Amino acid sequence: MSDQTWSAAQLTGIDREELVLVVSRADSETLRVPVWPVIVDGHLYVRSYKGVTSTWFRRVQADQHQSIELAGRDIPVLFENVDRDDHINRAISAAYDTKYASFDYRSAMSDPAAVEATLRILPA
Repeated sequence: MSDQTWSAAQLTGIDREELVLVVSRADSETLRVPVWPVIVDGHLYVRSYKGVTSTWFRRVQADQHQSIELAGRDIPVLFENVDRDDHINRAISAAYDTKYASFDYRSAMSDPAAVEATLRILPA
């Protein structure tokens, strides 16, 4: 686990964003993928609605030191797996339901495949 934490101002700014870009690098190729961020108990989380088979998710699993793009800048981060049985997943699902209530794909973010692909993002 990283010793770094997001500041309250950073979390507020991220929470206002509809999307952040996961910037993953592998084999000299950079992939930028939009994901829906949520903040729960002072932590930043994302899920892959396609589950663990998503390309960006597999890259993050192979190298947890990647980046996210915020306000046009790449920010180095550390991705941590969240166990699908972790109690925090209910709160994360509720955060998705609240923040993205008007979006068609909202329900996919609480499907078992997406829950299995839950990641906490920490500043590196």
